[in-house]
Amino acid sequence: MNILTYKKIAANFSPWSPVYGDVAQAVINFISLERFDVIHIGSTSFKVGGKGIIDLALLYKSNELALATQHLSRLGFQDQISIKPFPAERPRKDGAVNVNGKEYYLHIHVIANECDEHNELLKYKNYMLDNSTARKAYEDSKKIILADGFTDQDDYGKKKSPFVKSVLDKIKS
Repeated sequence: MNILTYKKIAANFSPWSPVYGDVAQAVINFISLERFDVIHIGSTSFKVGGKGIIDLALLYKSNELALATQHLSRLGFQDQISIKPFPAERPRKDGAVNVNGKEYYLHIHVIANECDEHNELLKYKNYMLDNSTARKAYEDSKKIILADGFTDQDDYGKKKSPFVKSVLDKIKS
């Protein structure tokens, strides 16, 4: 698999497609090592339309953050392109792949295995998979954000954050 250069694209809405799971699994197979677990997270993992960027989490064991980020860099993943990138102690690496003539953009979140964030991501994903009403509400909120003219990835992310936080608050209680 060849990791292509990530491009910051304008946010748009693409309906969810099962191909996202296929692409995610191919990338997981490519980046997985015995020492790192890799899981599919984010909207494409729980059947919600949106930008179509595939989010994965590379889960590293205690004290192996540097090894994890080096591994991704060696494979061709690049540092995050953002006005306010994730901090060095919780990085994100970006890239793209071409599958059947179409480019898919990737965000690889580098997270400590079994940490609070990892557990929260799994709870969130499972909640969304189990709740079609929440999935529809999330898609609707994304469409409203885009209709309001927020197409910059950073701005779009900030605008959808309240929905995500409301679900996280709900599943914590």
